[in-house]
Amino acid sequence: MLPKDERRRLKEIENQLMGDDPKLARRLTETSSLRRLWLQLSPRTLLVLVAAVLAVLCLFLGEGGGMFFSAVLAVLVFASRKCQIRLE
Repeated sequence: MLPKDERRRLKEIENQLMGDDPKLARRLTETSSLRRLWLQLSPRTLLVLVAAVLAVLCLFLGEGGGMFFSAVLAVLVFASRKCQIRLE
C-alpha cells in the first residue's frame, strides 16, 4: 500500500489526466472483456487450451501420434486441476 501523500499525488495526476484528455483517461481505466478473460486464465487452463487446440490441429493434419500426445496432455492437466503447483 502506498503512503497517503503518494496516493493523493496519484489521484491528482488521474484528475488532471481526466481534465486534459477524458477519452484517453476512459480508455486507460476501462478493461476489455478479452483482457479480463486473459487475466482470469490460470497457467494450467492455458496449457489445457493450447494442448486441446494442438490435438485438434494434429487430427486435421493426420498426425495421429501428435494428436494422441496432445490429447493425453490436455486430459492429464485437466484431471490434475485440484493439485497445487507452487512456484517459489
